[in-house]
Amino acid sequence: MDYWVLYILSLLAAGLVSGFVAGLFGVGGGIVRIPIFLFLFPILGIEPDVLMHVAAGTSLALAIPSSIMASRAQYKAGKLDMGFLKSWIPALVVGVIVGIFVMRFVSSRFLEQVFAFVILFVSIQMFFTTSDFKITKEFPGLFLKSVSAFLIGALSKMTGLTGGSFTTPVLTAYGYPIHRSIAVATAGGFFISIFGAVGSIINGLGIQGRPDFSLGYIDLTAVLVMIAPIILMAPQGVRLANHLSQERLRKVFAIFLFIIALDMIMNLYFK
Repeated sequence: MDYWVLYILSLLAAGLVSGFVAGLFGVGGGIVRIPIFLFLFPILGIEPDVLMHVAAGTSLALAIPSSIMASRAQYKAGKLDMGFLKSWIPALVVGVIVGIFVMRFVSSRFLEQVFAFVILFVSIQMFFTTSDFKITKEFPGLFLKSVSAFLIGALSKMTGLTGGSFTTPVLTAYGYPIHRSIAVATAGGFFISIFGAVGSIINGLGIQGRPDFSLGYIDLTAVLVMIAPIILMAPQGVRLANHLSQERLRKVFAIFLFIIALDMIMNLYFK
């Protein structure tokens, strides 16, 4: 089979799967896409030295249209606290910019290690806590809010995620209402994906080992092929999720993430 035919078919399948699973479990698609990219891209000839950089950049680019649509829906539904968002976004964006800078000097292997342990942490957190888990009853002051947003922005950029897996549990643990936490995470994901994708373009210009038809560290072929199936399948996942127990879904998805993290750690350290 021709290389490009195999590549496009593989990306279509990845788009369908990541869109459906992201909708089913109510998380940003990056947490599903990145492991798929890390498996798929080496087979398709992307160099190991830029593997995680390309996976993260491509995932963030794919998150832009979905984050725009989701943010608009949250705003129209009246769930988005604009006052809170205005105090959250500046530190979040600064964190993304710092993450962009750091990624210029770290290896793909280091970023894969960060991603693997982040996913391991998220899986454990999801399995052993619920949305009712609280550290404080009232949200802390501006300093701790800004530190939290900064760390989420930097970590999201370095792992290719839009922050939903970090923002929602952090805000709810601080006593912020769950629905408003999800709305802030969604809007924050828009800023992370926009700034993160631009940073991936800048960082990747002129770097060797990138895929054909790439813009910086963004694989344009993957973006163009995967956008439609992601948009198509995400609502189907949401529709199925509405008929299933949310807590049971959290447990199943936590186990799914734990297996992915464990497999990545085994490949990174024991092969």
